[in-house]
Amino acid sequence: MKALHKAALLLATHLSSCHHVMAAALDCPSELTQVTSLNDGALTLFTEVVVSPTSDSESILCARLESDSESWVGFGISPTGMMYGANFVLANAGYDSVQKYNSTLDVTKQGPFAPMEDDHQTLMNTKVTQEDGKTVVSFSKYLKEEGENNILAEGENTFLWAVGSSNAPGYHAARGEFTLDFTATAPAPPDCPSELTQVTPLNNGALTLYTEVVVSPTSDSESILCVRLESDSESWVGFGISPTGLMFGANSILGLPEYGSVMKFNSTLDVTKQGPFAPMEDDHQTLMNTKVTQEDGKTVVSFSKYLKEEGENNILAEGENTFLWAVGSSNAPGYHAARGEFTLDFKKAPAPTPPTTSAPTSAPTPETPIPITSAPTLPSGSKGAALDCPS
Repeated sequence: MKALHKAALLLATHLSSCHHVMAAALDCPSELTQVTSLNDGALTLFTEVVVSPTSDSESILCARLESDSESWVGFGISPTGMMYGANFVLANAGYDSVQKYNSTLDVTKQGPFAPMEDDHQTLMNTKVTQEDGKTVVSFSKYLKEEGENNILAEGENTFLWAVGSSNAPGYHAARGEFTLDFTATAPAPPDCPSELTQVTPLNNGALTLYTEVVVSPTSDSESILCVRLESDSESWVGFGISPTGLMFGANSILGLPEYGSVMKFNSTLDVTKQGPFAPMEDDHQTLMNTKVTQEDGKTVVSFSKYLKEEGENNILAEGENTFLWAVGSSNAPGYHAARGEFTLDFKKAPAPTPPTTSAPTSAPTPETPIPITSAPTLPSGSKGAALDCPS
């Protein structure tokens, strides 16, 4: 413990008194558009790479970390994905300090981190604040610095994150590894409006669909569909995109109260193994603002989705779309109790074709549960910042 306090004192005294030999640093933008959720949502990283027009050595990474706890916060550059050999930026509000550290195996003398020498303390725009149980850390850093791990402006980087249990320097309370490719940064999609104005009654009025298409001013691939489904029963709820009007080949979004999740699925004919739906791979789980709630015998599912996504059925901002709806007989995933097909043209007043409801002609087949033990781990921010949920 004395060793950790020694590291704390070093952290407090190693202020950025070094003389940086490079030219004046570039400015960070007012908004950092690449957003990465970490630590199960308790830590959010906002980043932006600013490339110098004159010299690669002057390009910078702008970063802001927002933590839901009052503790020290760490950000590491580690090509191997390991702590040892990583370069860290550690922020400690107790010492009003944001500085560079190297990880070390010699934890008996100075803890798991050792401050870099003064001539490597080249961070810019450093700030750490704590308020209302949260910690916010900001800094900018050159991508390439002699004797340190480089950050790639193009290509995959491996980073580490860590948070302490308090402001006292010491071992992490939680940590993790993640990758970012800054060339994949996309503009933030447009926000959903506060009210979804296109209203479509389905299932003889027992299911109501509220929708709104928001077209991105910069890129067709960033336009989104905002959706809310309100069902008069407590059961799973499904919404499908199917140009043919058939279940097979459709892409479906299922609100699953049983698992507290809203996820993307593909329909499948292999119902003996996994039911009528198979979860999409993690890199296709790109829904935003997902929420499923149940109260007073009703189920409400909300989400937003990009209109165009590679390998999936597209949604037309202009022209007729064919969609499917389905509801279960309970929260347990399985065959639908009722389903139907309908069309929508988002450029026209809501006038959907009367939904067709399929009712079983014989006793329904017992439900075959979908084998979902947990929701897939979502990829980190592949398309930009998540949108604000509509009220």
